[in-house]
Amino acid sequence: MVTLHEVVSFLNSLTPADQHSGAVVLKHQSAFDGSISRIAVILQDTDSRSTFGQSEDVWRSISSVLSGLRTLTAGSAEELSRRDRLMRVVLTLSMNLLTAGPLAQQSGSHYMKNELFCILADDECIKNSLCAPCLKTMVNMCASNDNVTEELWTEFLNKYDEPTLTKVLSGLDDDSYMALLVFIAGSIRSSADRCAKLLKSSGGPILLINTLDKVDTWMKNEDHNNFELAYSIFESLIRHGSFPHVYKTTSDLVDIPSELQVTLMRILDAYLTANNVVVTCENQLGLSEFLYNDLFCECKPLIVQVMTKKIDNIEAKRLEVFILDVMECITSLISLSANAKSFMVKVNAVPQFLDLLRRTDDLIPRRTLKSGNPDNQIPSYEFPSLKQKLIGILGILVQGDRTVQDQIREFGGLSVILSHCNIDDSNPFIREYAVLCIKGLLDNNEENQTFVASLEAGEPVTTDALEEAGYETQIINGKVSLKRKNVK
Repeated sequence: MVTLHEVVSFLNSLTPADQHSGAVVLKHQSAFDGSISRIAVILQDTDSRSTFGQSEDVWRSISSVLSGLRTLTAGSAEELSRRDRLMRVVLTLSMNLLTAGPLAQQSGSHYMKNELFCILADDECIKNSLCAPCLKTMVNMCASNDNVTEELWTEFLNKYDEPTLTKVLSGLDDDSYMALLVFIAGSIRSSADRCAKLLKSSGGPILLINTLDKVDTWMKNEDHNNFELAYSIFESLIRHGSFPHVYKTTSDLVDIPSELQVTLMRILDAYLTANNVVVTCENQLGLSEFLYNDLFCECKPLIVQVMTKKIDNIEAKRLEVFILDVMECITSLISLSANAKSFMVKVNAVPQFLDLLRRTDDLIPRRTLKSGNPDNQIPSYEFPSLKQKLIGILGILVQGDRTVQDQIREFGGLSVILSHCNIDDSNPFIREYAVLCIKGLLDNNEENQTFVASLEAGEPVTTDALEEAGYETQIINGKVSLKRKNVK
């Protein structure tokens, strides 16, 4: 069994006397191999791990070793190679000692955090892949220790200026980036306050933008670990009510929306459609307001402009993907939350949804097999599936809500929705959405039933669609009216 005194003495022997003389252990292969073996023995001594990990002398010596080796500039290529390997092994020792518990984590953080920050920003350490063990050490330092996490997180976020942090991030390989993602995810998962610090700090926006920029690449390369870790970070930010702030952080002031914002909307869509998702009342209202006021209302004139001018380019495609995700998020939110549904009614969103549906109708004709182009490619300016998503949202809002039923009639929406009870290749489920919406519009609303009956008399509405909605026509005193079908 190795004693504490022996460990401290051994570690001190590894520290270079100064940055020019180097460590004796680096000059000869046999001495170097002996030192690596000695560290392996310490790692295997699990019974003494608690004693070593809780010793301030050990952590003081480890920090001194790492600092001395990092600043070592002189030496042969073999010595510098041994230096990098020795630093990696010492960091591995640190990771193991940190599992000794809260006292070890507290001491390790006190003596090592500044040296770890220096390693992360050191050009040679970045080049020689020392960032991964460094970040893994930080992860172990914070594991299940809220006090250390709070301290290390706060200092990390404000440690580097923008050029330095950008350099660090650009130098990380996939293994190192995974360790960084674990550190970020673990730091913010259970803390709204640390989410706020991430967004308010000088380094936080850079971290988020850099991570978002890599999400698509990780998906294409089937790097599921890094993708899932990145998703968990943004999931925490959404859960803690920070999505609007994150969205604004990812604006590039040129494209509306930016590529990063498109990726961010896909993440929000995935979050809201996940099983057992929980959205707090405060977050329901915050997301509802942001999705409607800041995204839908901002994008609506752009959509009309693209359709009017028949623009079919990269920017139009980006807008098409983005607005469909926005509509899907609104759909999910109002399906999950009565508060979100009430908000949409309160801010008079229904007339705005109807207006865009009507404009889309005027500008984009219904597609059938005969009208489709030969290669079956639908141009971006047609915004395929937008009509059915708009009708789907109206169908959710109208269910059991007399105000919405009347609003849709008063703004001329009944005939618009009824006109979509047809096949449209650009909106493959639009007929089903329209029928469900009609059912909600007619339910216990005599004014709407009378209005639809008058349309039926003028033949713009198919009887089949009304029957699917649960109604049938009848003639009383020479007038067409509707009644519920008898359910067998």
